[in-house]
Amino acid sequence: MKIEETHILAYIKGNLPDDITREYDALMLSSPEFRQAVEQIKNLYNLSDNLRKQKEVDASSGWNKVSRRIKRATFREKAWNFTRSAAAILLPLFLLHQFVVQPMLERIPAEMITLSSAPGIVTKAVLPDGSEVWINAQSELIYPVRFTGKERTVELSGEAYFKVEANPTNSFNVKIPGDIVVSAFGTEFNINAYSDEPDYQVTLAQGNVEVETARSLKNELLAGQKAILTPQTGEMNIVQADTYVETAWKDGKMVFRREKLETIAQKLSRKFGVIIRLEGDTLKDYEYTATFTDETLEDILELLRRSAPITYSIVKQEQLDNSTFSQRIITIRSR
Repeated sequence: MKIEETHILAYIKGNLPDDITREYDALMLSSPEFRQAVEQIKNLYNLSDNLRKQKEVDASSGWNKVSRRIKRATFREKAWNFTRSAAAILLPLFLLHQFVVQPMLERIPAEMITLSSAPGIVTKAVLPDGSEVWINAQSELIYPVRFTGKERTVELSGEAYFKVEANPTNSFNVKIPGDIVVSAFGTEFNINAYSDEPDYQVTLAQGNVEVETARSLKNELLAGQKAILTPQTGEMNIVQADTYVETAWKDGKMVFRREKLETIAQKLSRKFGVIIRLEGDTLKDYEYTATFTDETLEDILELLRRSAPITYSIVKQEQLDNSTFSQRIITIRSR
């Protein structure tokens, strides 16, 4: 049987007919010379095939892929090293602030701010936690430059409307004369607590608040309710309230609904910084329903005079020895 190298190459590639392939398989077993020839041609074929594949390789594209992988690996390693180094530096600083500096700051009393509102003026302020507060005429609010600890506490003498920034963990507390505390976590409410009046009022517009007296009497208000407190006795009564009437002052309005003249005189005195005297007990029982916005004191007095059998007189201001002026005095009497 004559065997050519081309046939052996076809045998190696598996391209021969089945009958010839079987004959070559038999020769591989019986002829050492044939096996040696097949091995030599096979080695040459493998070498040439590898050379061909190498020539087909796009070296530039391959290098670009490898280069990108190296850069990504290098970036990740640098980022990890930076993160590890930053953590090693920042962690001790965080622990120092958390367990040393912060407790020290909380023990240092914060500087207090006293905000007063003059007669006829409604003052608005934003507290350190973002809560908003409107302060009525002749009222005073004391609060810290910053809130520390788990409570946000302010002190009020007079009337103010609070819109408290919600914080479910840190309560907002308002202390008023008579060791009374109004607490909330995020709500809107009005407090009327002038020290020269026998009763205080806490009116809830939204949310809920808790009112606690000096005798540890606690009550929780619902929206639309009002707590009437008597500091001298420690009593507290919960009633329904007209929140519009109670809070309209922060929008520059004075709203009265069947209000007695004595109460109206008190509110006018604070708003305009005057002294109003009622002559005769019968005047105290007169009731008025009205809404005032831009009216002057004289306009309001004139409207009151037209609505009931009363008259009034005004004593003008006088300059005092210290170059200041006395308050105007208004006297209201029956006609």
